[in-house]
Amino acid sequence: MRRMWRYIKLLLLTLVIVIVILPQIAAAETADEVFKQASALYVSGKYDEALKQYETLVKEGYESGNLYYNMGNCYIKKNNIGYAILYYEKAKRLIPSDTDLRANSEYAVSLVKNRQSIGNIQSWMERRIDRVFDVFTTNGLTVFLLLLYVFIMALLTISIYSGKVKRYAMPIILIAAFLFILSSYIFYERINVKEAVVLTERADVRYEPFDKATVFFTMYEGMTAEVIDTYNKWYKIKRADSKTGWVRISDIGVI
Repeated sequence: MRRMWRYIKLLLLTLVIVIVILPQIAAAETADEVFKQASALYVSGKYDEALKQYETLVKEGYESGNLYYNMGNCYIKKNNIGYAILYYEKAKRLIPSDTDLRANSEYAVSLVKNRQSIGNIQSWMERRIDRVFDVFTTNGLTVFLLLLYVFIMALLTISIYSGKVKRYAMPIILIAAFLFILSSYIFYERINVKEAVVLTERADVRYEPFDKATVFFTMYEGMTAEVIDTYNKWYKIKRADSKTGWVRISDIGVI
């Protein structure tokens, strides 16, 4: 009887492998093959064909920093600055420390028309903070917050029972707590703030969400803004200088 149950368990395990695991392995191998074919097309200068292959992977639910990075490279070669920046930004959320990605992204941003018209809104401190936390993916930032929380709790517990440790623990705990609060704010922004890139040559941003509304300001291809509301076929966006208005959904791409 026991031997029969062993055979049944072995049979069930085999079925799980055949039905669940093997198709996933096969799909991953297929995706890898498509990625290699697309990369070969890119090297050959066939950017449109390469993009079709990459977009096939995206539609099937595949996501990776290298995939988005290569798509951005295709678009920059085609001089589609908006789409290039869109996919570079997507890639930066997955492989933020990649130096080639950062260099290409900065080059694409340098091509944006009238980008100086908005001005540099961020202070020096804000730029430095962003630079530090940009090396973390969202998952990496989650792990960092968890480790920091455990460290603070452990140090608090030890300081309660040890007078010698308590004298030195409090300054460290205060610094760690400040870092935890700052990291939590960055994490909140990552999760809740929806950013977008202008994809068309120019996008008129209007006071109200309909075509006959008065134009408030104009944004150009590659410029970024925060999406704060949606109405029918319109997004309400906020520019870096805090100006807000409505733009057609077709004119921008959400990161």
